[in-house]
Amino acid sequence: MSTHSAWRAGLRQRCPQCGHGEVFEGYLKFRDCCGACGADFGSADSGDGPAVFVILIVGAIVAPLLIVLQFGLNLPGWLALTTSMGAAVALCVTLLPVLKSLLFALQWAHNARQATVDDLE
Repeated sequence: MSTHSAWRAGLRQRCPQCGHGEVFEGYLKFRDCCGACGADFGSADSGDGPAVFVILIVGAIVAPLLIVLQFGLNLPGWLALTTSMGAAVALCVTLLPVLKSLLFALQWAHNARQATVDDLE
């Protein structure tokens, strides 16, 4: 699979091998295998990468939003904070599965795996 196809499959939360089967059986739990092609997702582990990217993206959006709401629109502090926190939660819930699937698809496309002791030799 090309990197372009991995991006497409990851953003659509589809199997990185065939691009058709779903990768999640729940909100963030990977399936054991692809329902369409049978690809084994047993080694699926995107680690902390998706959470880091979500934190950076959401922080870059919500911090300026809070400043604009509080100082630009002169909203009371509690209202600006509540609105910003609601936006942060909504963005996190939306972006986390997409970025987890994307990083898994890119790992699949590049045959990335966990380093072992044998790799040191």
